[in-house]
Amino acid sequence: MINVDPQVLWVANSACNAAGVLLAATAVAAIFHRKFSKLFWAVPAVLLSAWLETKLSPQFATSFSSDINAYRHMALDVLAFSSIALVFVWLRLKTARRAGPARQSHSQQSKNVGATNMNAIADSEWRNAIGRFLASADLADTGALVEIYDQHFSCVRIADDGGFVRLSREQMLTFLKQAVKDAVARPTGSGHAAVQTRETVIHHAELVGDTGFMLMTRGKDLGNGWEPMFYNLVWKKQNGQWQLLREFVHQKSTPQWN
Repeated sequence: MINVDPQVLWVANSACNAAGVLLAATAVAAIFHRKFSKLFWAVPAVLLSAWLETKLSPQFATSFSSDINAYRHMALDVLAFSSIALVFVWLRLKTARRAGPARQSHSQQSKNVGATNMNAIADSEWRNAIGRFLASADLADTGALVEIYDQHFSCVRIADDGGFVRLSREQMLTFLKQAVKDAVARPTGSGHAAVQTRETVIHHAELVGDTGFMLMTRGKDLGNGWEPMFYNLVWKKQNGQWQLLREFVHQKSTPQWN
Protein backbone atom coordinates (compact mmCIF):
# COMPACT_ATOMS: atom_id res chain seq x y z
CA MET A 1 0.00 0.00 0.00
CA ILE A 2 1.16 3.52 -0.78
CA ASN A 3 -0.21 6.54 1.06
CA VAL A 4 -0.24 9.76 -0.97
CA ASP A 5 -1.57 13.17 -0.02
CA PRO A 6 -4.93 13.55 -1.91
CA GLN A 7 -4.22 17.20 -2.70
CA VAL A 8 -0.91 16.30 -4.33
CA LEU A 9 -2.68 13.62 -6.35
CA TRP A 10 -5.34 16.10 -7.50
CA VAL A 11 -2.74 18.66 -8.68
CA ALA A 12 -0.66 16.02 -10.47
CA ASN A 13 -3.76 14.44 -11.99
CA SER A 14 -5.00 17.81 -13.30
CA ALA A 15 -1.59 18.53 -14.81
CA CYS A 16 -1.66 15.19 -16.65
CA ASN A 17 -5.16 15.88 -17.96
CA ALA A 18 -4.13 19.32 -19.25
CA ALA A 19 -0.95 17.93 -20.83
CA GLY A 20 -2.93 15.11 -22.44
CA VAL A 21 -5.41 17.51 -24.08
CA LEU A 22 -2.64 19.83 -25.35
CA LEU A 23 -0.59 16.95 -26.73
CA ALA A 24 -3.69 15.44 -28.36
CA ALA A 25 -4.43 18.83 -29.95
CA THR A 26 -0.89 18.86 -31.34
CA ALA A 27 -1.44 15.40 -32.83
CA VAL A 28 -4.84 16.29 -34.32
CA ALA A 29 -3.50 19.56 -35.78
CA ALA A 30 -0.58 17.63 -37.30
CA ILE A 31 -3.08 15.38 -39.09
CA PHE A 32 -5.11 18.36 -40.36
CA HIS A 33 -1.98 20.14 -41.61
CA ARG A 34 -0.37 16.89 -42.91
CA LYS A 35 2.68 17.27 -40.66
CA PHE A 36 2.79 13.58 -39.82
CA SER A 37 6.32 13.64 -38.42
CA LYS A 38 4.93 15.25 -35.24
CA LEU A 39 2.88 12.13 -34.59
CA PHE A 40 6.02 10.13 -33.77
CA TRP A 41 6.38 11.99 -30.47
CA ALA A 42 2.89 13.45 -29.93
CA VAL A 43 1.04 10.10 -29.87
CA PRO A 44 3.42 8.42 -27.37
CA ALA A 45 3.24 11.57 -25.25
CA VAL A 46 -0.58 11.37 -25.21
CA LEU A 47 -0.39 7.71 -24.13
CA LEU A 48 2.11 8.59 -21.42
CA SER A 49 -0.14 11.37 -20.13
CA ALA A 50 -3.10 8.96 -20.03
CA TRP A 51 -1.01 6.36 -18.17
CA LEU A 52 0.23 8.90 -15.62
CA GLU A 53 -3.28 10.31 -15.13
CA THR A 54 -4.56 6.79 -14.49
CA LYS A 55 -1.80 6.01 -12.00
CA LEU A 56 -2.43 9.31 -10.21
CA SER A 57 -6.18 8.76 -9.96
CA PRO A 58 -7.29 7.99 -6.35
CA GLN A 59 -8.60 4.51 -7.21
CA PHE A 60 -5.31 3.42 -8.79
CA ALA A 61 -2.71 5.48 -6.90
CA THR A 62 -2.30 2.95 -4.10
CA SER A 63 -0.68 0.31 -6.30
CA PHE A 64 2.01 0.13 -8.97
CA SER A 65 0.32 -2.79 -10.73
CA SER A 66 -2.36 -2.38 -13.40
CA ASP A 67 -5.49 -4.40 -14.03
CA ILE A 68 -8.25 -4.39 -16.64
CA ASN A 69 -9.97 -1.46 -14.91
CA ALA A 70 -6.81 0.63 -15.05
CA TYR A 71 -6.35 -0.07 -18.77
CA ARG A 72 -10.01 0.77 -19.38
CA HIS A 73 -9.53 4.05 -17.52
CA MET A 74 -6.46 4.81 -19.61
CA ALA A 75 -8.35 4.11 -22.85
CA LEU A 76 -11.14 6.45 -21.77
CA ASP A 77 -8.52 9.11 -21.05
CA VAL A 78 -7.10 8.81 -24.56
CA LEU A 79 -10.60 9.01 -26.02
CA ALA A 80 -11.46 12.08 -23.91
CA PHE A 81 -8.17 13.82 -24.75
CA SER A 82 -8.70 13.18 -28.47
CA SER A 83 -12.34 14.31 -28.47
CA ILE A 84 -11.62 17.57 -26.67
CA ALA A 85 -8.60 18.20 -28.90
CA LEU A 86 -10.62 17.53 -32.07
CA VAL A 87 -13.28 20.07 -31.05
CA PHE A 88 -10.63 22.63 -30.08
CA VAL A 89 -8.68 22.27 -33.35
CA TRP A 90 -11.87 22.33 -35.44
CA LEU A 91 -13.05 25.56 -33.78
CA ARG A 92 -9.63 27.12 -34.25
CA LEU A 93 -9.49 26.21 -37.95
CA LYS A 94 -13.03 27.46 -38.47
CA THR A 95 -12.18 30.79 -36.84
CA ALA A 96 -9.01 31.08 -38.93
CA ARG A 97 -10.96 30.47 -42.15
CA ARG A 98 -13.46 33.17 -41.25
CA ALA A 99 -10.71 35.62 -40.39
CA GLY A 100 -8.78 34.79 -43.56
CA PRO A 101 -10.85 36.91 -45.99
CA ALA A 102 -10.81 39.79 -43.53
CA ARG A 103 -7.05 39.64 -43.22
CA GLN A 104 -6.75 39.38 -46.99
CA SER A 105 -9.05 42.35 -47.45
CA HIS A 106 -7.02 44.33 -44.92
CA SER A 107 -3.81 43.34 -46.69
CA GLN A 108 -5.21 44.42 -50.06
CA GLN A 109 -6.34 47.71 -48.57
CA SER A 110 -2.87 48.30 -47.14
CA LYS A 111 -1.41 47.80 -50.63
CA ASN A 112 -3.92 50.11 -52.29
CA VAL A 113 -3.74 52.95 -49.76
CA GLY A 114 -0.46 54.18 -51.21
CA ALA A 115 -0.69 57.50 -53.02
CA THR A 116 1.96 59.96 -54.13
CA ASN A 117 2.21 63.11 -52.01
CA MET A 118 0.00 61.93 -49.12
CA ASN A 119 2.11 64.23 -46.91
CA ALA A 120 0.28 67.14 -48.53
CA ILE A 121 -2.58 66.26 -46.17
CA ALA A 122 -1.39 67.81 -42.90
CA ASP A 123 -4.26 66.64 -40.69
CA SER A 124 -3.52 63.02 -39.69
CA GLU A 125 -7.18 62.07 -39.10
CA TRP A 126 -8.18 63.41 -42.49
CA ARG A 127 -5.20 61.68 -44.12
CA ASN A 128 -6.21 58.35 -42.57
CA ALA A 129 -9.80 58.84 -43.71
CA ILE A 130 -8.61 59.48 -47.28
CA GLY A 131 -6.42 56.39 -47.15
CA ARG A 132 -9.38 54.26 -46.06
CA PHE A 133 -11.51 55.78 -48.79
CA LEU A 134 -8.99 55.05 -51.55
CA ALA A 135 -8.55 51.46 -50.40
CA SER A 136 -12.29 50.88 -50.00
CA ALA A 137 -13.04 52.43 -53.40
CA ASP A 138 -10.46 50.20 -55.12
CA LEU A 139 -11.99 47.12 -53.50
CA ALA A 140 -15.56 48.34 -54.01
CA ASP A 141 -15.96 47.65 -50.29
CA THR A 142 -19.47 49.01 -49.84
CA GLY A 143 -19.51 48.03 -46.17
CA ALA A 144 -16.65 50.47 -45.50
CA LEU A 145 -17.93 53.11 -47.91
CA VAL A 146 -21.27 53.26 -46.11
CA GLU A 147 -19.36 54.69 -43.15
CA ILE A 148 -17.23 57.00 -45.30
CA TYR A 149 -19.93 58.53 -47.49
CA ASP A 150 -21.89 61.35 -45.87
CA GLN A 151 -25.67 60.89 -45.72
CA HIS A 152 -25.97 63.67 -48.32
CA PHE A 153 -23.10 62.40 -50.49
CA SER A 154 -23.37 62.72 -54.25
CA CYS A 155 -21.01 61.97 -57.12
CA VAL A 156 -20.93 64.10 -60.28
CA ARG A 157 -19.05 62.75 -63.29
CA ILE A 158 -18.43 64.29 -66.70
CA ALA A 159 -16.55 62.92 -69.72
CA ASP A 160 -14.65 64.47 -72.61
CA ASP A 161 -17.35 63.30 -75.04
CA GLY A 162 -20.06 65.13 -73.09
CA GLY A 163 -21.24 62.28 -70.91
CA PHE A 164 -22.72 63.41 -67.58
CA VAL A 165 -24.13 61.58 -64.56
CA ARG A 166 -25.04 62.51 -60.99
CA LEU A 167 -25.31 59.70 -58.45
CA SER A 168 -26.73 59.73 -54.95
CA ARG A 169 -25.16 57.82 -52.07
CA GLU A 170 -27.53 54.89 -52.55
CA GLN A 171 -27.02 54.80 -56.33
CA MET A 172 -23.24 54.81 -55.92
CA LEU A 173 -23.32 51.93 -53.44
CA THR A 174 -25.70 49.96 -55.66
CA PHE A 175 -23.43 50.47 -58.67
CA LEU A 176 -20.36 49.29 -56.76
CA LYS A 177 -22.15 46.17 -55.52
CA GLN A 178 -23.16 45.32 -59.07
CA ALA A 179 -19.64 46.02 -60.35
CA VAL A 180 -18.24 43.49 -57.89
CA LYS A 181 -20.82 40.87 -58.94
CA ASP A 182 -19.96 41.43 -62.61
CA ALA A 183 -16.23 41.17 -61.92
CA VAL A 184 -16.64 37.94 -59.98
CA ALA A 185 -18.86 36.45 -62.68
CA ARG A 186 -16.37 37.05 -65.51
CA PRO A 187 -15.02 33.70 -66.80
CA THR A 188 -11.49 35.08 -67.05
CA GLY A 189 -11.71 37.25 -63.94
CA SER A 190 -9.59 36.76 -60.85
CA GLY A 191 -12.56 37.03 -58.54
CA HIS A 192 -12.57 40.78 -57.96
CA ALA A 193 -11.08 44.11 -59.09
CA ALA A 194 -14.23 45.71 -60.43
CA VAL A 195 -12.13 48.71 -61.49
CA GLN A 196 -8.38 48.49 -62.03
CA THR A 197 -6.38 51.33 -60.45
CA ARG A 198 -2.75 52.01 -61.30
CA GLU A 199 -1.63 55.29 -59.75
CA THR A 200 -2.94 57.93 -57.38
CA VAL A 201 -1.42 61.40 -56.97
CA ILE A 202 -2.56 63.98 -54.41
CA HIS A 203 -2.07 67.41 -56.01
CA HIS A 204 -3.63 69.69 -53.41
CA ALA A 205 -5.29 69.38 -49.99
CA GLU A 206 -6.71 72.28 -48.02
CA LEU A 207 -8.71 72.62 -44.82
CA VAL A 208 -11.19 75.41 -44.16
CA GLY A 209 -12.58 74.84 -40.71
CA ASP A 210 -14.26 71.44 -40.70
CA THR A 211 -14.35 71.25 -44.50
CA GLY A 212 -11.59 69.68 -46.57
CA PHE A 213 -10.93 70.16 -50.29
CA MET A 214 -8.68 67.81 -52.23
CA LEU A 215 -7.54 67.51 -55.85
CA MET A 216 -6.10 64.24 -57.10
CA THR A 217 -5.61 62.17 -60.24
CA ARG A 218 -5.95 58.42 -60.55
CA GLY A 219 -5.05 56.13 -63.43
CA LYS A 220 -7.91 53.68 -64.05
CA ASP A 221 -9.07 51.13 -66.58
CA LEU A 222 -12.84 51.32 -66.98
CA GLY A 223 -12.89 48.82 -69.81
CA ASN A 224 -11.54 51.09 -72.55
CA GLY A 225 -7.89 51.06 -71.55
CA TRP A 226 -5.96 53.12 -69.03
CA GLU A 227 -6.93 56.77 -68.66
CA PRO A 228 -6.30 59.59 -66.20
CA MET A 229 -9.23 60.57 -64.00
CA PHE A 230 -9.36 63.91 -62.20
CA TYR A 231 -11.02 64.16 -58.79
CA ASN A 232 -12.20 67.09 -56.73
CA LEU A 233 -13.29 65.79 -53.31
CA VAL A 234 -15.13 67.71 -50.62
CA TRP A 235 -14.89 66.31 -47.09
CA LYS A 236 -16.83 67.31 -43.99
CA LYS A 237 -15.92 66.59 -40.37
CA GLN A 238 -18.99 65.82 -38.30
CA ASN A 239 -19.10 64.43 -34.77
CA GLY A 240 -15.35 63.95 -34.89
CA GLN A 241 -15.45 61.85 -38.08
CA TRP A 242 -14.35 62.79 -41.59
CA GLN A 243 -16.91 61.87 -44.25
CA LEU A 244 -16.94 62.38 -48.00
CA LEU A 245 -19.64 64.90 -48.95
CA ARG A 246 -19.04 65.44 -52.69
CA GLU A 247 -17.05 63.73 -55.43
CA PHE A 248 -16.55 65.58 -58.75
CA VAL A 249 -14.84 63.52 -61.45
CA HIS A 250 -13.62 64.35 -64.95
CA GLN A 251 -12.78 61.35 -67.12
CA LYS A 252 -12.09 60.52 -70.74
CA SER A 253 -14.83 58.02 -71.54
CA THR A 254 -18.54 58.28 -70.81
CA PRO A 255 -19.47 56.61 -67.51
CA GLN A 256 -21.48 53.43 -67.92
CA TRP A 257 -23.74 52.91 -64.90
CA ASN A 258 -26.26 50.37 -66.19
